[in-house]
Amino acid sequence: MISILSSRSAAIRYTACTITVCVLAATPAPVQPAAAAGAQPVVQAGHTAAEPALPPSPEVRETVNGYPEAAVEEPAEAERVSSAQAPRKREYYEQRGEIVWEVPSAGQVIALTFDDGPDPVQTAQILNELKKYGAKATFFAVGKRAERFPELIKREIAEGHEVGNHTYSHPFLTSNRTTDEIRDEITAAQKVLKSITGKSPTLFRPPGGYYHERLVHASLSEGCLPVMWSWHQDTEDWKSPPVSKIVNKVLSNAREGDIVLFHDYVKGSSNTVAAIKQILPELQKRGYRFVTVSELITLRGSTSGVSKPANPK
Repeated sequence: MISILSSRSAAIRYTACTITVCVLAATPAPVQPAAAAGAQPVVQAGHTAAEPALPPSPEVRETVNGYPEAAVEEPAEAERVSSAQAPRKREYYEQRGEIVWEVPSAGQVIALTFDDGPDPVQTAQILNELKKYGAKATFFAVGKRAERFPELIKREIAEGHEVGNHTYSHPFLTSNRTTDEIRDEITAAQKVLKSITGKSPTLFRPPGGYYHERLVHASLSEGCLPVMWSWHQDTEDWKSPPVSKIVNKVLSNAREGDIVLFHDYVKGSSNTVAAIKQILPELQKRGYRFVTVSELITLRGSTSGVSKPANPK
């Protein structure tokens, strides 16, 4: 069931039985307290050295999911809250159906996701491997890279994959960013991807995994459900670890309804393609089916599924 009450301030939420589009209250929900003293925060890095992570303001502290990509200057530990150490904050958004990390009741299915592309070499090779096993995946594309390589975005759609929004230029959308800055990054990418595919994405993954009230509301108001990834399935392939490390991370932690984080664009060398050449056949042998994030959500709690959210734009 889908109801649209406002074209600009509407928000997509998903539950076990329905996905609702509704008007959000103007007053943001209270910010949850930071992690307990002594907990070690997850240290993030940005997309480029020119895009440093901004320290959170004292009024609103964002939460960050583990997702570094290149070295940048980091804020003091006391100013950084890790999502893995703030479970009540995660639960708050999960209970409201405003962010997805995984869908544990979806059955023997897994969603593979690839960030930061497209890339003419890495994305093409990943698509080749997925095709061999009939695997579907979700590609969270960066708008300005999609502008450079639109044919790869078209190929992703043509081969049954899903394209999500990963901002236009890949900045960290910390709580120091204004609502307009956050929305501009999302809408710019939406326009690019719609111009290529003919459809606006309905999923958004924030660079670095940052989430806070204004980011969540801005994303939902643009028709995009924020999607993170299973905490136990961050391959950290951006670091170019040995193939065996990526493979072991995914296979040893594989659970029904996982959302696995890979990258189809990594500066320098990448072992992602070599890793999925081993991961895909092994998980398939174990009985797993590879689906898009949107399909994973529709399978939540029911084999018959629920309706996919419509984009209010």
